[in-house]
Amino acid sequence: MSNNNKKSPYKLIVTDIDNTVFDWVNYYVTSFNALLDTVAGVIGSTREILAGEARDVFTTHGSIEYPFLAQELRSVNQFYGNDIDSMLSEAVFKGREAFMKAAQSVLKPYTEVHGTFAEIRRHYPDLPIVALTDAPRYVAMWKLNKLGLLEFFDAVYGLADPRVPTCELNRRVKVDPEILLKHLQQSNFGFKGKIRILPDDYEKPGVRGLKTVLMDYELDEPVEQRQGVLWIGDNLRKDIGLGNRLGVRSAWAEYGTRLDPGTLASLALFSPIQNVQKNVYIKSDDPSAPKPSVVFATFSDLLKELSL
Repeated sequence: MSNNNKKSPYKLIVTDIDNTVFDWVNYYVTSFNALLDTVAGVIGSTREILAGEARDVFTTHGSIEYPFLAQELRSVNQFYGNDIDSMLSEAVFKGREAFMKAAQSVLKPYTEVHGTFAEIRRHYPDLPIVALTDAPRYVAMWKLNKLGLLEFFDAVYGLADPRVPTCELNRRVKVDPEILLKHLQQSNFGFKGKIRILPDDYEKPGVRGLKTVLMDYELDEPVEQRQGVLWIGDNLRKDIGLGNRLGVRSAWAEYGTRLDPGTLASLALFSPIQNVQKNVYIKSDDPSAPKPSVVFATFSDLLKELSL
């Protein structure tokens, strides 16, 4: 029997998304390779060539989750020239379709996540749960919505959405009108909680993103208040390090570092090295790595931390 009057040991839960509530590496590598293979087939290229070009685009935009990648690839632009209509209806549409189809089978929360959130909401309905991510705000909310987890969050903090690509010669927008409308409308997927778009320089491991969350929930000062905050992330240096610097209790999602070497190798083919380091934490015996307050072997360990 649930006890909704039970008092939570924490005043706020803040969690990372990628490799913390779902396996981002497997999802993105599987879906993105499907996109590359499809686009390569349409224009008569290869995955290897397009992967190298994708790395250049991601470097330019500073994010590996740039949603307009296909129309920015050098080979795609050379193939279509100024024929934007054909580019959008062929390479871009088919590439996006392949990405979404592949994502259906791999974009899923870790096994215990949905049930854990449901238990927290059942016992502590007033305990705020916040997502803090380095992904663009729209992309982060799209993923949480597809994962069936958005309803559990009270707020989402993410970076600015990407710019829309245009043709250099005629300045025509290289995005399907329906997709462009969704982008311009800043869709929130029916989310009724707080949405906060952070400046790019608030990206982790800088402390300003998490510090903004603490300030918004009036848990920044005095410093002792911060021990009422639980921060969860998979990256010891990027996530746990910043949590330790701010004096919150940091939980390391160790399970999010159990990654397939072959999948990681595939990621490195199209991702700039700085993005691999930013998005993936490789476990090591580095004694200088920040030490978490607690280690989660599975996401459901959060229930123990909350005395549930």
